[in-house]
Parts: sequence; structure tokens; C-alpha cells
Amino acid sequence: MSTYFSDAHDFSVKEFNVINAGPHIGDPLNDLVSQIAIGALHDSAERCDAPKCHPETRVAVQDEIYGWIVHGDPDPARKMAKIKWVTGPAGTGKSAIMGSVAETSSPDRRRKSAFIPTLAYQLAEYLPALKNPIAQAIRDKPLLFKKNLRVQMEALILTPLRQVAIESKVSGVVLVDGVDECEVEQFFDSHVSPVSPRAGESIRRTKDQDQLEILEVLQEAALNPAFPFRIVIASRPERVFRDYFNDDSHKSSFAPPLILDEKYNPNADIALFLRAKFSEIRRRYNFSPSWPSPEILATLLDQASGQFIYAVTVIRYITTSRYGSPHALLDRSAPNPILAVQWLWVLNGRLGPGGFYPFVWVGGNPAAFLVNLLLQTDDGNAD
Repeated sequence: MSTYFSDAHDFSVKEFNVINAGPHIGDPLNDLVSQIAIGALHDSAERCDAPKCHPETRVAVQDEIYGWIVHGDPDPARKMAKIKWVTGPAGTGKSAIMGSVAETSSPDRRRKSAFIPTLAYQLAEYLPALKNPIAQAIRDKPLLFKKNLRVQMEALILTPLRQVAIESKVSGVVLVDGVDECEVEQFFDSHVSPVSPRAGESIRRTKDQDQLEILEVLQEAALNPAFPFRIVIASRPERVFRDYFNDDSHKSSFAPPLILDEKYNPNADIALFLRAKFSEIRRRYNFSPSWPSPEILATLLDQASGQFIYAVTVIRYITTSRYGSPHALLDRSAPNPILAVQWLWVLNGRLGPGGFYPFVWVGGNPAAFLVNLLLQTDDGNAD
């Protein structure tokens, strides 16, 4: 076995003492990296195809968020509020809006336990002076990542912020998207407690409890003078969020919620998105400038019902599906039940061009061109 001394000569080893020797301690920030949710970083490789607002869409919504980040709330009673809630049903574009705001104004993702470490990591990148205080906190408390969110927030974020002089004029924002997707985590408790009837039983928590803990620790941070950032939280309007942000006991701590509804005219943005995407498809496939017809656009807009996810799904389907050209796929709004049955009969060798003719295909399944010919369908449909 080779060693560092294998070729050494003419040397002597002096006696030396090692005091308090123990395991080698590496960079504490590496411990922090091991605890974060990489996919929650807005610029992570995992989010390379994360949704962003299409150019010139959701402008009014983004402008309202930017304005609040920079200037605060115009209502004097809420001028000091540092938390804003952006909400709307699934498909209304919350994540795309937050992604675009993150790109313009430069926290595994579904685990509550990764939330504070991820936030601390991001802040250390934003303010490098925080790196040493955060590293020291990890050295001082080896079990820090097993503590609750309040303890982690105090040790990893608030205390380091107090130790570093932060300009009060620093314009910063913490964008938190998808808290409603946070999944419940169970912990093993080795002590007898009111919530654990017998020693050694796991404490059963609910998804709502973990989500509420995140909201509470964010509010406490926002109210702390050491925390100089505004906070924008985006989620679906689920009960735990409605109850929290509408609670009169601390309602003044929050800016008015931004609700993605008809006020922001989503149909106009959806129409702009569809026209731009269809224009790209026309150029790619050399389709007629009249495709698709105004009637088809109107139908798509009506069926979207203000949900961006519908329009995005339509475009994704007609551009990535292997079953036909975009032109044919867009016209095929729903399968023809009779034709579907005929397809099944043909593929089972039981339908000829004139009706019901039992026969067997030689060599397995029929050729695609033959199926198209039998059913008089467009070339490519069978493929």
C-alpha cells in the first residue's frame, strides 16, 4: 500500500501531542448544502423548464408585485406589512408569475425540514457576509437540522443577520411558491409528551400543521427588525391559508392578498399566449396564415375559462404528440366513439372495408397505411 512517506528519506519524526482529537470537521456550509432542497432554488437545473410568464402576459400582476416589493403597501395602516399572499386555483399561473418575478428581481422541495436551510443558503449567496455566521451556527449546534423551524430560523437566519450590518435600504424579497404542496413529515419521539401517549411513539402530524408552521415562522421573521426582506407567498386558496391570512388578530401584518381572478383579465393574456404559440407552429410547419381559424381560437379561449394551464396543455399536446400533425390534432377535439370501435375491430382483424368480415392479418398487426386505407383516415393517424 502506498503512503505519503513511501519515497521520503533523511527525515526524523519528532514527538507531538494531539489535544481533543476527534473526527475531522469539514466546512459547515457543506452540511447546509446537504440539507437544502436543490429543486427549490429558482435557478436550479431541475427547474430548467419551470414555467415562466410568456412575454407581455401577466404584466399587470407582475407590476403589482414589483410595486409592492419596492414601495410597500399604499395603505398607511399596512405600510409596514412585509408579507403578501398571491393566490388562485390550480392552473391560474401562480408558479409562472413567481418564476418571472424571481428572474426579474433577482426554497427535496416538498419537505418542511428543507425550508429554512434552503432559505439560509439562498441568503448566504445574496449576502456573502452571512456565510461565516451561518457556518458558526452549524458548528455550535450539530443537531440544528433536527430542531423545529423556529429554532432553525433564529440560528441560521435571524442571529446571523443581527451579526452583519445590513443596509436598511437594501431592496430584497423572499419568494415562496408552492407551500400548499408541502407534504407531511413524521418524526420519532423518544420522550413521553402530551401528544405522544407512550414513549417511543411517532408524533402524527398533518399536512396542514406543517404548512401552518411555515407560515408562522415566516410571519415571525417578517416582524423581526433583523429581517430586512419582504416576503411573497404563492399558494392555492386552501383552508389553512385562507384562515391564516384572513385572521383578524394579525391581519394588519399582511398586505392585501393578490387574488388571480378576472380583475387581471386572464383571457386577454391567454389569447396573446395562444396567438404567439400558433404563430411559431405555423412557421415551423409552413401552415397557412389563416390557421387556426378565429372560431377555433374563440373556442379554446372559452374552454380555458381563465386557466392558463388549459392553453399550455393544448399547445404541448399538439406540438409533442406522436399521433398526427398539429393541424389534425387541433381539429380532433374528442375521439369519435364509432370510429374508435372500428379501430379496435380492425386491429383485431375483424373489420373489412365493407363491414363485418372476420379475417386474420398475416404477420401480426396490420400495417399503419393499410389501417388508414380501410378506415379512410388521414395519413399518419394509425402511426
